Amino acid sequence: MIERSATEVQKGSTDVTIDLTPFSPPTGSMKRVLAGILGQKKRTRTCPDMPRLEGKRVLVTGGAAGVGELIARGAEVTTLARGKSQGSGLLDGVKRLSADLADPESIIKAVDSLDDQPFDLLICNSGLLAQKEEFMKTGFEKTFAVNVLGHHLLYRLLIERGLLAKDARIVMTTGDIYRMDDECSPYIPFDSTPKTYARSKLGNLWQVSILAERSPDLHPIAVHPGVIASGFSGAKTGFLAWLRSQFLISEQQGAQSALIAATQNLPRGSYWHNVFGLVNLAEDDPALNHRAAKKLWDQLEEITEPFLNNSE
Repeated sequence: MIERSATEVQKGSTDVTIDLTPFSPPTGSMKRVLAGILGQKKRTRTCPDMPRLEGKRVLVTGGAAGVGELIARGAEVTTLARGKSQGSGLLDGVKRLSADLADPESIIKAVDSLDDQPFDLLICNSGLLAQKEEFMKTGFEKTFAVNVLGHHLLYRLLIERGLLAKDARIVMTTGDIYRMDDECSPYIPFDSTPKTYARSKLGNLWQVSILAERSPDLHPIAVHPGVIASGFSGAKTGFLAWLRSQFLISEQQGAQSALIAATQNLPRGSYWHNVFGLVNLAEDDPALNHRAAKKLWDQLEEITEPFLNNSE
């Protein structure tokens, strides 16, 4: 999955450094997740101030997450979200497009509205954590439809229409929860919120792996942003409030992984973790199951082919 480069340390205009020495995290699923959460508030890697992103066009799914940091670096940002994000609504200079990643026609309509200037960076940040079984009009379970299928159709449309610049980076948000399962398919029914979500995050890693293999002119990277406190915003007292204060990171900290993937010299097809850094996966890690990754890719291609052929 990772195209390895020589060990190096990158320095920005501050004292922050990015160590690209591959790190091997714990192999057990629960140990892996806990090792990433415990102490993450102090251990989350911070992106150096350089390089900046003046003149770079960025497309972000999922609304406001990390948008402020991108704008501060000089990027021209377009967001793609189902509704108006409260966070991005407070920012100047953001072009906002409405699209529901669970609806292929909505994605096509959004792409149709773009001009012909290619994007230098696509951040696939939108992620759904469904609480119950729900199927879209395409016939697929909603978590898979949004987190995996919708992003696949989006970047395939951008590729087909020449709307991704040469060496454009595709940053895919995933998470260590993927270790809870070893398969991802459009035909697996909803069984529980954690397992269904975990499968979609494994699918995101597989997408990056095959993109790196089949799109040599693009620079795909998977990132784990950390476990972010925004999901617990209503917890002001009790255990959840304590959990939030002790272990979960802010949205600003959570944006650092995507910023690092967008600006630093990470290898194509790599997996960057907010705590571990550049992850060196064990040979039996499900993320490295190339046969399963290829099978998922072929399924996604079959599903999206009618929309790609009829999108113009």
